[in-house]
Amino acid sequence: MREDPRRASWIWTVGALLLTACAGPSPSSPFSGWTLRPAHNALYFQEWTRGDERLLITFGAGGVADTTGIFQLSTDGSFSAGPLRALRLNVPLTRVALQSTTHASYLSALGAGASVVACAHADALRDPALVALRDQGRITEIATGDGLDREQLAVLRPEALFSYPFGKAASDRAVPGLVTMEVSEYLEPDPLGRAEWVKLFGTLLGKERMADSLFDAIAARYDSVRGMVAPDAQRPAVFFGSSWKGTWSVPSGKSYMAKLIADAGAHYLFADRRSEGNSDIDLETALAVGAKADYWGRIMAQDRSVTAMDVAGEDVRIMALPAFTDHHCFSANSAESDLFGQAGLEPDVVLLDLLGIFHPELAQGQTPVYFKPVQ
Repeated sequence: MREDPRRASWIWTVGALLLTACAGPSPSSPFSGWTLRPAHNALYFQEWTRGDERLLITFGAGGVADTTGIFQLSTDGSFSAGPLRALRLNVPLTRVALQSTTHASYLSALGAGASVVACAHADALRDPALVALRDQGRITEIATGDGLDREQLAVLRPEALFSYPFGKAASDRAVPGLVTMEVSEYLEPDPLGRAEWVKLFGTLLGKERMADSLFDAIAARYDSVRGMVAPDAQRPAVFFGSSWKGTWSVPSGKSYMAKLIADAGAHYLFADRRSEGNSDIDLETALAVGAKADYWGRIMAQDRSVTAMDVAGEDVRIMALPAFTDHHCFSANSAESDLFGQAGLEPDVVLLDLLGIFHPELAQGQTPVYFKPVQ
């Protein structure tokens, strides 16, 4: 396959930026004067500053070798010389479109829900503020069977479209004349990394100080919950995954879930798997590893109450394992809570849910929101 020359130039640009950060720019460098704003936990976007200007760089699954966009921002409509192929945006944005409902909570948290003029699959919105706007007819549906409704986008004229770097090719998501930014918060392996994307939205929406304050409060709460587990606390063994037709898929030891389980004072049984993404395991492996588990959890989307049999993937052999006979199974049901939206901004709540499952004595009186014990 022939390499896309635009992506090649983006990779070169980011590489030059990273070298600039380490060694300092030469006087003739197009990146002279840009300063990297250190991130707390996020790995898949960077923010650079130069005076009042901002430069946002977003990455896909390959990290800094997989640049999905470079965006130069200005608050007064004037742009000095910037990196090659950077897309220019006047900020703050006041009219945006969403290709994923998972990004709605970031805008709502910043009090900028009214900036959303269009959304794909708007009927799936969970954020109360945006649901209200949708019901008032202020958010237009832009999903079609073939992708995006480009005619509607042309009429609505949003300043930017927030998309995602997976699924269809980028050319299928691009809309002529519309700046598309691919948001990859879901790739962040650290729960605080996902929450930190509120800073990117804050920069774009003119809510930079508010975003910083929100993130600092989230991080403080998360660290407080994590600190409830004593260093010498007993750490129960945990099996966690999803199941489809007898095949279990389990997160990597470098994943978001592995980090949450560890921070909640437990030992994830697949912590030694360091591959990117999830791994599929057969039933025999699930049974062998699962026999060591003190707790067994499953993620699902189910429009009814979850039972232990549901968590076991309706397999009586799994039901016979100690985690089930001891009534130590739990679930995360995306049909019941905004697991892929609001949870990203509430890692402290997610962590407290898990702490209440693995160490119930530390979270007495806590009502679970995202992860719940199943009897």
